[in-house]
Amino acid sequence: LNALDFRDLKDKVSMPIVNARNVVIQQTLTDRFLEAFRQQVQSNQKYHLPDGSPPPETCIGCLQTPADIKLVKLCDAPSQGECVQCYCRPMWCLECLCKWWVNRQPQDRPETWLGARAPCPTCRSKFCLLDVRCIET
Repeated sequence: LNALDFRDLKDKVSMPIVNARNVVIQQTLTDRFLEAFRQQVQSNQKYHLPDGSPPPETCIGCLQTPADIKLVKLCDAPSQGECVQCYCRPMWCLECLCKWWVNRQPQDRPETWLGARAPCPTCRSKFCLLDVRCIET
């Protein structure tokens, strides 16, 4: 069973999957990066929805989980650096935004992905990993 098939299977099974001893399932590069991406984003400052805001809708990438990410420029002063403030409402989940990020990076240089920039999937404002904030409910 290759790693892509295993991930699809894991998404469909409701019980935890336990691997037999000494069986190693190789993760794809994207899966390994997702874990590093998730750790960095969770250490970033949280985003609090303004009072009276409706709860985030379903992620427009996967249509399965609630949107839980907001892009807010925090890496530099507002008028400095390459990153630009994104004014989009929260529309993406962490996993979909990570996949978007990976697909916008040079595939032959994964060691540069964490320090790179990507355009917002909706408005194309450039952002870096420090600008990705989890929504605090």
